[in-house]
Amino acid sequence: MLTIQKIAVIGSGVMGTGIAAHLANCGIPSYLLDIIPPDLDKILKAKPAHLYDSDDIRLITLGLLDQNLDKLKECDWIIEAVPEKLEIKKNLYKKIATYIKKEAWVSSNTSGLSLRDLKFCDKFCITHFFNPPRYLKLVEVIGDAPDLAEFIETKLGKGVVKAKDTPNFIANRIGIFHIYDGFYQCLENKWPVWKVEKIMGPATCRPKSAMFRTCDLVGLDTLSFAVKTSYNGCPSDEQRERLKDPPFLTEMLKRGWLGQKAGQGFYKVEKKNGGKEILAIDLETLEYKPQEKFKTSSLGAVKEMEDPAERLHTVVWAEDEAGQIAWSLISNMLVYAANRLGEIADSPEEIDKALRWGFGWEIGPFEMWDALGIEKITERFKKEGRPVPKHLPKQFYPKPRQAFLQTTQEVEKNDSASLRDLGGGIFCVEFHAKMNAIDPDIIAMLNQGVERAEKEGTGLLIANEGENFCVGANLLMILMAAQNQDWDQIGKIVVEFQSAMQLLRFSKKPVAAAPFGFTFGGGCEVCLSTAHIQAAAETYIGLVEVGVGLIPAGGGCKNMILNWDTKLKEAHKPEDKIWFSPGDGGPFPKVRQAFETIAMAKTATSAKEAKKFGYLRARDDFTIDKDKLIAAAKDKLLKLAKNYSPPSPREDIQLPGRGGELALIDGAASFHKKGLISDYDLELAKTIAHGLAGGDKPTVHVTNEQHLLDLEREAFLKLCGQPKSVERIQHMLMTGKPLRN
Repeated sequence: MLTIQKIAVIGSGVMGTGIAAHLANCGIPSYLLDIIPPDLDKILKAKPAHLYDSDDIRLITLGLLDQNLDKLKECDWIIEAVPEKLEIKKNLYKKIATYIKKEAWVSSNTSGLSLRDLKFCDKFCITHFFNPPRYLKLVEVIGDAPDLAEFIETKLGKGVVKAKDTPNFIANRIGIFHIYDGFYQCLENKWPVWKVEKIMGPATCRPKSAMFRTCDLVGLDTLSFAVKTSYNGCPSDEQRERLKDPPFLTEMLKRGWLGQKAGQGFYKVEKKNGGKEILAIDLETLEYKPQEKFKTSSLGAVKEMEDPAERLHTVVWAEDEAGQIAWSLISNMLVYAANRLGEIADSPEEIDKALRWGFGWEIGPFEMWDALGIEKITERFKKEGRPVPKHLPKQFYPKPRQAFLQTTQEVEKNDSASLRDLGGGIFCVEFHAKMNAIDPDIIAMLNQGVERAEKEGTGLLIANEGENFCVGANLLMILMAAQNQDWDQIGKIVVEFQSAMQLLRFSKKPVAAAPFGFTFGGGCEVCLSTAHIQAAAETYIGLVEVGVGLIPAGGGCKNMILNWDTKLKEAHKPEDKIWFSPGDGGPFPKVRQAFETIAMAKTATSAKEAKKFGYLRARDDFTIDKDKLIAAAKDKLLKLAKNYSPPSPREDIQLPGRGGELALIDGAASFHKKGLISDYDLELAKTIAHGLAGGDKPTVHVTNEQHLLDLEREAFLKLCGQPKSVERIQHMLMTGKPLRN
């Protein structure tokens, strides 16, 4: 593989800073150079955050270009990210040409300029990162650069698509046409923004930002600039008249309504009755109006559907209003994509990957052709008198794309989880409950997984390929038991969950977890109980139970104490450990750290940050490309299994007792006095402090894991009986947001 040890990014605008930040995320040092002094605040204060860990800013060295041209001689790759004007880029190339190593790559991060117009040296190509580089997987590569493409995939965790040297390449060419076609159809059919948005989101395999919200996020000025690239560069495009700004967009640009960065675009937030209301623009009058409720049978039907192809088929072929709008918009895009095959890319796969990775679609255009049925689409075209694209096959993909786990053997299954054989002696417990919330079926499958791995295998992996790893426990089940005052049932649930977590922890064969996305509450506790965590870089993990008026009770409190015990020991040299005793990390510091993490519901926004918060341990690792997460976790398990010895239950845990509890409560009380936490937050903090400090033990004492688990269970049961906790659970179930009562 190509060896790249240092990179220079020239241009410190939005894309340049984002690229430099992602290089830092991947542990690669870079120079960020510009003709004006680059600003680190652009990186540190970016929202969403550019960096996995703000400490990695040290890997970026800022400098003025003219004063640091010699630095380019150190670099193995130079990424140019200056403004999208050919003359500016060409002048820059003249300036830097003599400072580039012969073996170094140079690439332009252009979104639309031609390779043939830019190329000035042999090892030159276009690498079009999508914004923001941390979050969007796509990098379009134009030019012959297989070794650089491999580096981008392997080291930066990106999905590389080889595009032809045509205006706007692949993703923007199709995606922007689709958006602008939507603009014109909204005008022609008098469709309101909010109605189209409801349809062109997850219901039809798009992200939650749908169509118009996506435009606001990108910036309407950026969108307008990009569409001009297609209009000016594609004179023979059959849809060229749709590739220019409609009147409403011209006026919005004139008024400076550029989207989120300007405070208003297609949407505008207004304060109302102490809250906020999101207003949508009327495309005819340019007035902002409240959004109306819009329901159809097809939109209601797809809410519970996980398969994207099934959702798309249900909505597009529906005879209701959602179906009419979806058909009109999506069918135009499908034809446009089919007509681009061979022009912008050689294969349907490249186009589909570009739209999935660049625009966040769940399935690409040609996968949509297959999902809707090519024959069925062409029949409707003929009825409507529309031309049918030439050379359509009966099916673009004889074998539909499957997620990795779907290709493995299922050996056990219940309503909420499966046990799969990944080969090599590795079994995998896969959650597939709604939102992957933990329930008795998942707990039962975890138990079966350990039993199977111990008898027949070499290790157990806990992984899935849903939208999120696990959002926590099944709150509805807890709420119903609490409302019925069925304390025995709640106690049984907690004991079974704790027992399953201890079974994972002390399994004779190593257990690993592969979290990603939202990994909250019980999902986090599952990870904390394993021998190894191989997380996706984009993992949002935390013990957030206080948000629903509860505390972690699946070993979360106990394991956070143990994690911080180890973390604090590793952070100090022996001579620095003033408060440490030989067998333990000391009674108070680890408890204080665990208390702050749990009582404040600290949520790490990346796997790197999770190490800071104690959710991941020093031995845990992360994978940048989520698509490779399960394979990486399996490889780690196989290595771990070669010389694995399970841990022994801890019997030497020092806790501070009543004095430590009072110290923790005093800290929480100071937050309460400042108005930073509510009255009930303070009560929850007192409950957490009591359990972490050792319960009713008056002084410093040594205890074991089971004692901490008992304290967790007692506190959980107590809180389930509190009206304010019930209110918090109800509010979360109804709104998806925490209540601070």
